[in-house]
Amino acid sequence: MAFHLSIFVQNKPGQLEKVTKILADNQINLKAFSVASAGEFGVVKVVVNDLEKAYQLLKQENITVSKRKILIAKVPDQPGGLYNMLSVLSPHKINIEDCYGFVIENRREAAIVVEVEKYPLAEDILRSQGVTILSDQDLNLV
Repeated sequence: MAFHLSIFVQNKPGQLEKVTKILADNQINLKAFSVASAGEFGVVKVVVNDLEKAYQLLKQENITVSKRKILIAKVPDQPGGLYNMLSVLSPHKINIEDCYGFVIENRREAAIVVEVEKYPLAEDILRSQGVTILSDQDLNLV
């Protein structure tokens, strides 16, 4: 099982820097991140090596942050890698609410982070098709 943090920030200079400074000063490594802007505010989603510590530190700084369960699917880093994973989910009417990825293992594999409404079903389907699902602990090994 894996989680990422969703961090609510004002859409203005220095806000992303503030968040990343808190993490950097406390030796928290960013494994992946996504930034989405919506007018005056934005959401920063981060996968980190120490979720609980990052969560508590951001809360202590009065930053609005939440934990959200995610799937991190390991796919080949090649054309069609993402497509093949998604084509396994869509016949089961599993909607992707959010998605981003990062490359691991010397560009041979990629990790696709997805938020889905039907979390347990999506995980079961992917595993049944031979897709490796990474946990928070697995991320510390890549």
